[in-house]
Amino acid sequence: MSFKSMLNKLCDIEMSTLSNVAPHGRQHQKWVALVRNVPCRLRGRNVSERRYGDVNYQKATHALYTMTRKFTAGTILRIVCEGRYYDVIGRLDLGGADKYLCFYLERYE
Repeated sequence: MSFKSMLNKLCDIEMSTLSNVAPHGRQHQKWVALVRNVPCRLRGRNVSERRYGDVNYQKATHALYTMTRKFTAGTILRIVCEGRYYDVIGRLDLGGADKYLCFYLERYE
């Protein structure tokens, strides 16, 4: 079974940008789609994964696997999958020169 054949859903990957609101000079967070309809596989993380995993990723509620390009470090990303929003709190290169990625996600409403 190939990695690609396990990607059973589609998601959008969005990046946070800040824009100025003219009259007050305040910055407003806006989400811009980097890529749309990316094949992916989303799964929930179980309690033991969260308890014994890396400290940085213990609060991750889900993991998302995909084939896509590497994103610039420090970029704030979110995933939209099946109408639900997930904050990207970490990412792991699974090999293949940054072609295969795992995003660690925290779901929010």
